[in-house]
Amino acid sequence: MKEPREFKDRKLRVFTCTPVDFTGDESFFSRDSGLLCRGLQSLGIESKAVMPGSRRVGDLPDLIRTEYKNLEDPNWWKSLNVDGVILYSWAAPRYTPIAAAIKKAGILLVVCMDTCGVISPQANSRAWFHDLPMRILLERPFGKGKIRDLAKYLVESLASPIARARIHHYRQADIVTVPTPEGADWVRREARCLGDDELASKFRYQPHPQSPKFRYSGVAKEKLIISIARWNPEDWAQKSPRVLIETYRRFLATNPAWKGLIIGSGATKLLERVGMQAVDGLEFQERIDTDDVPALLDRASIGFWSSRWEGQQGTGAQALCCGCSVVSHGAPMMSCFRHYVSRDSGRLAKSNNPEHLSKALTLEAHAWEKGERDPFSIATIWGSEFHAGKVADRALAFLDLAPVA
Repeated sequence: MKEPREFKDRKLRVFTCTPVDFTGDESFFSRDSGLLCRGLQSLGIESKAVMPGSRRVGDLPDLIRTEYKNLEDPNWWKSLNVDGVILYSWAAPRYTPIAAAIKKAGILLVVCMDTCGVISPQANSRAWFHDLPMRILLERPFGKGKIRDLAKYLVESLASPIARARIHHYRQADIVTVPTPEGADWVRREARCLGDDELASKFRYQPHPQSPKFRYSGVAKEKLIISIARWNPEDWAQKSPRVLIETYRRFLATNPAWKGLIIGSGATKLLERVGMQAVDGLEFQERIDTDDVPALLDRASIGFWSSRWEGQQGTGAQALCCGCSVVSHGAPMMSCFRHYVSRDSGRLAKSNNPEHLSKALTLEAHAWEKGERDPFSIATIWGSEFHAGKVADRALAFLDLAPVA
């Protein structure tokens, strides 16, 4: 095993970067590259987040704004005098010049992807040809956009031009991370198929970070199941709310001591919009302040989702950190949940339909009632994997870097 590099004469400097001009306020620093920057800081690392665009009102001081062209300039990166960069580029070919500039500057580079792993025929041929076409058909209304998506899918199925371009992006990185273990295996398979074994060795599982606010306090768990997401019409193809509500209806009819709660934008109009009747024991809440979510998950026992696809389901990870178990299904495009239930921390349905999902919910509820779920154990195990400082420490270990004690 390599000895970690240590920097005893100065603080280790590792920055994060996103190539998109987002807002730079506290909301940015509450997830993904912004939160990972905070995770690095919590370890005593000198860290800032880098982003293109002009400085905006509300940008926080640990954000560096710059012209986009600077992100593609090795000399600009050298001027930062950093030891490593964690780049949230999703390995997209259009951002390869940024990764190449960081590499040319002699800076250690982690490239972060956000995918379930079904990204090419080479990664997972069965899911690519069996599951992905339905996503493309459902994801947007019929029109030029859908025709373009279908055309790109057919071209990628035949010749894989995007996957082949992604290989060059992978080569710029020291490490490439994928937010689910199976997804990492599948993307590694793509790299081996289109590149070589040496390239494939760069891939690691690394989850997106979650705030340490998400932790279990020890309060008594209630017979409460929570589903948190966006529920507006444009989200229905992914979140399948009719399946969700019908599953709750079946479950609550036979488990009346339990309650269900659906939270998120569009939730209170969901029944009316999808043409379904009210369900006894199921409540809807339109919005909840971000700071109130941990306390709500703290009381709940189960988090439940019926999505057709997710990269890393963030609220699922947060629920686990708060000692909830989770229920969903295990299709390849939901590979995160195959991992989420792997430690006495949930259950997968055979398929994403109300009959199978309600059976899974019933079995999971019974597991809680029989004392087969330990919220302290669930929260401890998953918090040690998902909390921002732990994810940051994992990234440093991948690069053989060690903070000064």
